[in-house]
Amino acid sequence: MIEEREQSWACLVGFLGIATGIFEFLRRSGALDPEGISGRMGLDPGYVRGFCEAAFAFGYLEEEDGRFCLAPEAGHRRGTKDGSFLASAVDAVLAPSVALRLLPLFRTGDRPGPGALIDPEILPWFGQFLEEKHLSLFEEQIFPGLPLFAELAQREGLVLDLGCGNGWLLRRLLLRFPAWRGIGIDREAGRIAHGRQAVETASLSERMELVQADLFSWRGSEPAHLILVSRVLHHLWPERKRFFAHLERLARADGCILLWEPCWPEALASLRDPPRRNLSFQNLHEYAQGARLLTSAEVRAGVEEAGWKASVHLFAGGTEMVVLGRRKGAGWEAGQKS
Repeated sequence: MIEEREQSWACLVGFLGIATGIFEFLRRSGALDPEGISGRMGLDPGYVRGFCEAAFAFGYLEEEDGRFCLAPEAGHRRGTKDGSFLASAVDAVLAPSVALRLLPLFRTGDRPGPGALIDPEILPWFGQFLEEKHLSLFEEQIFPGLPLFAELAQREGLVLDLGCGNGWLLRRLLLRFPAWRGIGIDREAGRIAHGRQAVETASLSERMELVQADLFSWRGSEPAHLILVSRVLHHLWPERKRFFAHLERLARADGCILLWEPCWPEALASLRDPPRRNLSFQNLHEYAQGARLLTSAEVRAGVEEAGWKASVHLFAGGTEMVVLGRRKGAGWEAGQKS
């Protein structure tokens, strides 16, 4: 318990280093005293000094003659077994904030909807948080684990990302597939703005477009070869027939849909498994947003009912699922998991 408490404090200090920009500033500038940091960044010197001392205590910064510098790899830890450092840092701030907002809802019964339980101060980081949290899983398990991607590498075409957030998943795919083009759709202006900056940084502006629009109202001028729907379907589940009908209009006759979702277990006892424990808190959060997590059987049945042939692929110890759907007459690849 002591180790877990110290890790929580470490994540909180680390989050401040990222959110204030001090870590990135020191990475570029090298060692400076707190007054030099605060003066060049426009921050209060008292808070900066207190932060530097805390960051030194937890090993993020090194100190010599009153000057602080970024410790090796501090603030830039990525691709670890348990996810990136930023994801852990934001999670440490996000979870208590969500819990405090959940508390009064137990008496009122209100379900305030998507985003209502996320602190507005954290919201700008949420798109990057999702990217950091799920990037290593995508690159290490999902991308090499789905034969679909090896097939796509031999082709070219258009990818749609519905509910794209900051567009990170689409961006990662286009970096791997230089012959492909992509369009991401999201209703939140802030996510789209952050995503467009990332698109420019990745030199993808000629092949990737991010559009602020409602998923149901947007109509493309060209049918898509692949449609990505990542961590969105459980929010739309009551409207799934309408949503799948929309996908039908957006996809080519030989197109494919990729649905990436947290995987709710069939048996309650499975929530005692350490990899699945976080799903229980997430599902409580989803309930407040008017949604719930789905089982793989539910998603597969929904895809099949909509007229697609479904294949279910489990990752991260069964806590994450990717459900692929293809038209039933479109030549389902031999060897796909069923």
